[in-house]
Amino acid sequence: MEHIYGLSRPELLTITEGGRTWRGADQLWYADEWQQKAGCGPTTAALMASYLAQTRPSCAPLYPSGSWEKADFTALMEELWQHVTPGKHGVNAPRLFSKGLRSFGASKEVELPLRELDIPRFKLARPTVDQCAAFLRSALSADAPVAWLNLHHGEVEHLDDWHWVTIIALEERSDGTLLCTYLDSGRERTADFRLWFQTTKLGGGLVSVGETP
Repeated sequence: MEHIYGLSRPELLTITEGGRTWRGADQLWYADEWQQKAGCGPTTAALMASYLAQTRPSCAPLYPSGSWEKADFTALMEELWQHVTPGKHGVNAPRLFSKGLRSFGASKEVELPLRELDIPRFKLARPTVDQCAAFLRSALSADAPVAWLNLHHGEVEHLDDWHWVTIIALEERSDGTLLCTYLDSGRERTADFRLWFQTTKLGGGLVSVGETP
């Protein structure tokens, strides 16, 4: 039996400029070359903040305009950069992402109860893939996007190393496939999370928001 979990209003993450549309945002929208290279974390954080602001009244101050226009969203990305700020090795741990997003929330007087699931490099220290699936189910069932850190793509194609993306849906198939729909570089893509989990050499992690008023 197949089960599908997803955001209730994924269309809120479609960004526009004139007649052009993107699914999610692109870190290349940053003006600075270093930001373009290292900006996947704050870009993902901006997508999460935007969606929460548009679907939870208590989170509205995170992005009051709720604008889908590229220029407005890029301004939000710049705000997030000040909090989810990549260092020499980027934003390379879930705790760093959470710390920055909490800081951004606090600057808007919004408390964000973030949850993290670290997936370490060493396999014996990792959670099980079923625990990861449960994290994804719980978040998406609560209408919360999930930030996914991938430090090594394993056997999954079209997934960059050392990179954050935004998961918006999960399809659990009867053959064991955990098909995630995610947003990356202004496009919507899919990847088998189970295959990634089994083949990644460096791991990564997941971050999402818990219950908010």
